[in-house]
Amino acid sequence: MSGTSAEGPLRLTVDARNDQYDPDDDRWLDQAGTLYRQLRTEVDVVPGGEAVAGAKGAVDQLVVALGSAGAFNAAVLCFRAWLGRDKDRRIELKWEDGGVERTVTLTGEAVDTATIRKLAMLAAKQAGDQPWPAATGLS
Repeated sequence: MSGTSAEGPLRLTVDARNDQYDPDDDRWLDQAGTLYRQLRTEVDVVPGGEAVAGAKGAVDQLVVALGSAGAFNAAVLCFRAWLGRDKDRRIELKWEDGGVERTVTLTGEAVDTATIRKLAMLAAKQAGDQPWPAATGLS
């Protein structure tokens, strides 16, 4: 990937969640699968996903590599579109920042713009791109 630093792109573990369905319910698997398929078409997916613990037939977590501001923006658009379809959905994101694991949960009711902006700045820094502009259009 051009423009990546020695650290490489920001790797986010994406884990779709919902309290309305059991993790192995076919309806939930279809919903989570929709998010993961959309992400696979929009951003780079890397090996490293893990099966969701305790769930027979559960959808794997997805690890995406965000090597540019464009890839990050595409991922955010996927997250927002998927979350907007059901208020009971949430997405748990995990990443490492300076050797420390960080997590954030995005919900359909509120996608924390400040947290998204911090993630975007970290992704841009790791990719070697210019800093994320102050006016991102992500509100």
